[in-house]
Amino acid sequence: MNDLITQMNAQESTGEKQIDIGLYIKALWRSKWKIAMFSFGATVIAALVILRLPSIYESKATLYITKDNATPVSKNNGFDMDMNAREYLQTQFSILKSESLALEVINKLQLNNAPEFNNEEDTQSTAKQETSLSLLKQSIKEFIGAPQNTADPASAEELKLQNLLKWFNQNISIKPIAFTQLVEIQFEAEDPELAADVVNALGNAYINSFLQAKMEHTDKAIEWLQSRNLSVSQELADAEAALQAFITREQIVNLDSGMQSLNEETLKNLNERLLEVRDQRIRLENVLNQTQSSDILETGILSQFSESATLQALGNAELTAERQFNEVSQRYGPKHPKYITAQTELTQIRTKLAAQIKTELSDLTQKLKNLRQTEASLKNELSSVEGQFLNDSTKEAELNKLKANVARLSELNELISRRFKELDITSDFNAENARFIDVAKPPVYPVKPAKAKLLAVVVILSVGFASFIVLVLTFLNDTFRRSVEVEEELKAKFLGLVPKIKTKKNQNLPLHIYFDDEYRLFTEAVKTIRTGHMLSQLNRHDAVTLVTSAVPSEGKSTTSVNLAFTFGQMEKVLLIDADLRKPSLAKRFGLPAYQQGLSDVLNTNLSADSCIYHDEQSGVDLLPAGHYTHNALELFAGDKFSRLLDELKTKYTKIVIDSAPCQAVSDTLVLAKLADSVIFVVKADSTKKQLVKTAVRRIRDAGGVIEGVVLNAADTSKQSGEYSGYYDYYGYSESK
Repeated sequence: MNDLITQMNAQESTGEKQIDIGLYIKALWRSKWKIAMFSFGATVIAALVILRLPSIYESKATLYITKDNATPVSKNNGFDMDMNAREYLQTQFSILKSESLALEVINKLQLNNAPEFNNEEDTQSTAKQETSLSLLKQSIKEFIGAPQNTADPASAEELKLQNLLKWFNQNISIKPIAFTQLVEIQFEAEDPELAADVVNALGNAYINSFLQAKMEHTDKAIEWLQSRNLSVSQELADAEAALQAFITREQIVNLDSGMQSLNEETLKNLNERLLEVRDQRIRLENVLNQTQSSDILETGILSQFSESATLQALGNAELTAERQFNEVSQRYGPKHPKYITAQTELTQIRTKLAAQIKTELSDLTQKLKNLRQTEASLKNELSSVEGQFLNDSTKEAELNKLKANVARLSELNELISRRFKELDITSDFNAENARFIDVAKPPVYPVKPAKAKLLAVVVILSVGFASFIVLVLTFLNDTFRRSVEVEEELKAKFLGLVPKIKTKKNQNLPLHIYFDDEYRLFTEAVKTIRTGHMLSQLNRHDAVTLVTSAVPSEGKSTTSVNLAFTFGQMEKVLLIDADLRKPSLAKRFGLPAYQQGLSDVLNTNLSADSCIYHDEQSGVDLLPAGHYTHNALELFAGDKFSRLLDELKTKYTKIVIDSAPCQAVSDTLVLAKLADSVIFVVKADSTKKQLVKTAVRRIRDAGGVIEGVVLNAADTSKQSGEYSGYYDYYGYSESK
């Protein structure tokens, strides 16, 4: 037995609570009318609020923004922007959202006089909020010792303008269309005409702002070009005057061919002539040096006069005469006439040759002198030309510098003049950077509030909220409501449930309600408990049954009385009121307060028979609690009470004991050990599960045997149809 109790306690402590989806579904079904009423009320209130909401109209226009601002005259006008397309478009979108354009639209349409902005209630509410906020800020600054702001507060007009801008920005919407150069401008207002006017006004203001900025930029460019043109013209005139003065001063005649080309040619010719003269001089010096150091008639000397035909002829004649003389001298002697003739001829030729060589040497000496003079003259001339070349180079560089300055200023002046003419021509050309693709028109249907959708959302949210509350309450309801919970969590047999009977506050049920045909449902519930008790005792007979609960006010005494009544219809029954500290049965049966009972029997030698009261209607005997005693636990734990039970078992076949709640006092634990079985009463949807579990565990630990559990004061409509359907079948639930 103890092993079984220990195992059951371990299962209670280690078992995991499983979520029963069916429980929550049935809870929602039971609360369906409450949920419906809550949703209906919320919907009615929301409908009243929604119907008062003003209709909001939305007007929309589409702008096409160009990337390039070219004109028909020039590809690069004075207002081009050097940026890629994405950055340019993002800049234009930001300009559309700028405060300056918003103020321009506000002033043009006089939105400060718009009825929806000048709502008196909203204005007063805003003013009150601003005042309260100002007072709160002032109080915080004074509290923390922050320096006070000595500046004057914003005027009413400035505050109104700021609120107007805030209202404008809240209702305007600028949405670029992805991967295009299009942008949508949308505005919401209560007046459809106003919504369209604002959108068109903003688009026109954006286009006009670009044109105005472009014209201002063009005017500034023209003004700058005019001033620059005057200064460049003056600089050009000064440069031309300086060039002319330089030409006059340096006496430059030919500006096209240049001075350097002539000097370069002269230097080249002089250098070539000087080299030629120098070569001739050197060659003659070499010839003269050789003739002075050698015999004049040497053959090698003649080779230096290869240009002289006379010397060459005399040289050849000498060779011929010398050859003939050699031939004659070999044949004849010195005195032979041929020998003498040949010798004389050779001598004459040599004499002529020597005379001619002297003549040639004299000519060469004179020629060398002339060459030396020519060389010196050429050197002097070359030196002079080189000096003149350097001087002319400096002049030409200065001349080129002056000419380049004149050319640069002339080109700049021409460029400025051409640019000025282009800007002057295009100054009146209005090239728009954007244009309307779709112009805003007054909308016919409002965009919000979508009243039907809002009501549908309210219905859904209210139903969802109410259902959520029901589910949360069901989840947080840690009480016993169904038989399956009792059997699973208490590990005890479920004997039945006692339906809840409506009574006035602090009023008990009628004593003999069991016999009242008006409460047939209650009677059948008690009989069901009796049947379950009898079925559990087929193999044994428990004469003493203890009825207890965890805490007071669970219907324990009512259950005890009615169980005694139902047992009394089949056997002889004694009902004992063992709640000696707070008895209630004597009062219910109409007995006087001084009625002797159980406490008197245990404390004195008074017999039990003298204290037993017999109820005629039910046939049940009652042993009331008797007079109050402070030692109830000692009385029950003594042998006298045990002997009393043994004595009463001989007189009655069934003894029902109504004890005190086991969580309040320990009397019940002693009685549970003495009783044959224990019926535990739990008030449905009331007592916390943990309290019940603790009480059941204490009874089992004390050695008591819990036969089953009774779910008392149960609302049969909430019992998932487990029992009410049974009673409805036989018509018992029609009782009121």
